[in-house]
Amino acid sequence: MNFSLGAVADSDVSLLGAMTEGEFLNAVENAQPAEKAKLFRRMKGAASTSSGSRREMEKRIGLLPKDIQAGLANQSLQITDTYPYVVKSLDGSKNVKMFRDDDNKVVGFSSISSAKFEKGNFFLLHGLRLMYGISDPGVTDPFGVNFDLLPDFIRNGEFELKANNTTIIPITSCEAFNTKGNARVVQNTFMLDNPKLLRDQQVFEMNLEWGKPAPERSWLKVVFIGSSVVKA
Repeated sequence: MNFSLGAVADSDVSLLGAMTEGEFLNAVENAQPAEKAKLFRRMKGAASTSSGSRREMEKRIGLLPKDIQAGLANQSLQITDTYPYVVKSLDGSKNVKMFRDDDNKVVGFSSISSAKFEKGNFFLLHGLRLMYGISDPGVTDPFGVNFDLLPDFIRNGEFELKANNTTIIPITSCEAFNTKGNARVVQNTFMLDNPKLLRDQQVFEMNLEWGKPAPERSWLKVVFIGSSVVKA
């Protein structure tokens, strides 16, 4: 898509990732002086305007559909921090599928339906947070569970993450979530050095396995850390 320099200067996200060098130079050549000045001021302060998953999403704007790029350019769409989650009961099992195609959005259980993001919702996965807890005797839901540190049996297990049958994270030790004592990372959080774009309407799965049955009334919660494209 060919953006004018005015669109690049006015957008609240960096559109440069969606342009080739030739397209940018052409836009500069055809721009009015005021547009060039505005872009200069924006680029001069760019280092302080974006960080974390938002910055990573901006780097990948060129991977988004043209209509999504246009929405970001005209500000009908925006990039925002998002933390989708799902909770699953373990209760005696030695493995769990955190996302299933029969999942529904239910507060406290899942913010995602059918193991996929809704149409138009593109998500840049920057990290994963995995937490464990046990509900009180006689309680059959996770609403009162204090999700916290992973027990040894899960930490010594393994997990994998796939999207649309493509491996995002190959089989990896759950020790990756053991960040206790790391002042730079929140406990139980695995940050990706190479963030991944999860597209809308593509089914994803996160499967975990460990060596012994989980205790009764035990629950596991995974939170995706990243940025989404949503309506402004």
